[in-house]
Amino acid sequence: MPKFHTVMIDEERRRTLRIIGAAGMTGLAGCTGGGGNNESSGNGEGDNPNAISWWNIDVQGTAKEAAAKLESMFEEQTGIQVEQTKYENTPYKPAVSNALGTDDAPDLFYIWPGPNRLGRYVRNGNVIPLDGALSKEQKNAQIPDAIRGAQYKKDEILSWRDNSGEMYSIPYDLAGIPIWYNKNVLSEAGVDPERLKHATDITWSEFLDICSKLSNAGYTAIECGNRNSWTIGHWVSAFMIKAAGVDHYYNAAFGLEGASLTDEPFQTALSRLKQLYDNGYFNQDINSLNNNEAAALFFSGQAGFWSQGTWVSEVISSQAPDDFAGIPDVMDYMWWPAFPDVYENSENERMSVVPNSTVAISSQAAKRGDEHLTKVKKFASFFGSLDAQKAFFEITGSPVTRTDVYDEVDMSPSQQTTTATVGQLQSADEVGMVFDVAFLPETTEALLSGGQELFTGTSPSKVLQNVQKTNQDALSNL
Repeated sequence: MPKFHTVMIDEERRRTLRIIGAAGMTGLAGCTGGGGNNESSGNGEGDNPNAISWWNIDVQGTAKEAAAKLESMFEEQTGIQVEQTKYENTPYKPAVSNALGTDDAPDLFYIWPGPNRLGRYVRNGNVIPLDGALSKEQKNAQIPDAIRGAQYKKDEILSWRDNSGEMYSIPYDLAGIPIWYNKNVLSEAGVDPERLKHATDITWSEFLDICSKLSNAGYTAIECGNRNSWTIGHWVSAFMIKAAGVDHYYNAAFGLEGASLTDEPFQTALSRLKQLYDNGYFNQDINSLNNNEAAALFFSGQAGFWSQGTWVSEVISSQAPDDFAGIPDVMDYMWWPAFPDVYENSENERMSVVPNSTVAISSQAAKRGDEHLTKVKKFASFFGSLDAQKAFFEITGSPVTRTDVYDEVDMSPSQQTTTATVGQLQSADEVGMVFDVAFLPETTEALLSGGQELFTGTSPSKVLQNVQKTNQDALSNL
């Protein structure tokens, strides 16, 4: 089982960070969505003042289908109406930030955990604690680490995962974040796909060799749509963890043990990422494509690798050709290449987020009357129910946070594949969270920008110097 880390920010604050969970499971979390228009059925309090307003990013494929199903199930069970407002992933984040604390704030909204997401709203007083929203039965059925991932001390952004904190959101799904490969493309390039199946021991040199074979065979080795910016965050997070280890990764992020984001292992991580691009293994229009466009190219057999979390079925359902055989017939996953020449335990540490998706209640909802707030809390509790999580898993194939769901479902080969990541995360020595979740908001934005600049001529050292300065300033302001 992955170990917990108790990390002290400094002696004055004495804040405990529970960074790694015993289950170690999760996106960049829930990072579906690419181009396209927002979809809306009410804003803020909604067109119907008696309805619950729910904001989410379920704009396409099975995710959209699942959201509609959950809404109808809840309305049938309770008679309470729900109005959804939907955004693509990238515009969703500023939309929520701008709305919270105003009359336009939704009652209940999708949010990722961690200091950069839910944590900032806890600090700003934009969400209310949800202790009591889950029944004892619901809590007992949840993966414990999912519960911890929703806990904070009031107003403290760095108290994420504190066992003494209050619960600020309801977890409902989780995700491993591996690299997916197209079996047909690899085979045609002379690479045995079985060697990669769920592999944790593909070294950097072996990965480079595979990329070279793909390129020589006329394929793009790695397809990535970084116009969204969060997509390269998968690669940056994974390479930093593989080069430095989870402990060093978090120590640098939170200014502990003298660690810095400019340390040599992080320089190596970004240099190797840039090497993939300079060698032509990444698509050279990486900053021009969005995630959906890159996914469609991967599904159509133009590339060997593509990164996505275990919500991948949602993207397949909306972006793959109708005749695409899917998981595991055409595509399967491997874990990120290990860097044993840089960090000796690289093979045994993985990357994820726990939980991947949660729903939180805005503080504005609490101002809309006790009767209204009671309805909103019922909807929040509904997300933790067996019926809701079972329906979500059956439709999307994305692993959920209630373990008893898996006993209730006759899993398809695709679902068996995506849930296989859960066991591998549990067996890892340590699991680190993607920086888009775990780092401070300012640091995250600097890294996301740096991830794009890396492919436009900015050196890894310059990117990391800028990120480190931003991080120091953000930490000093806490």
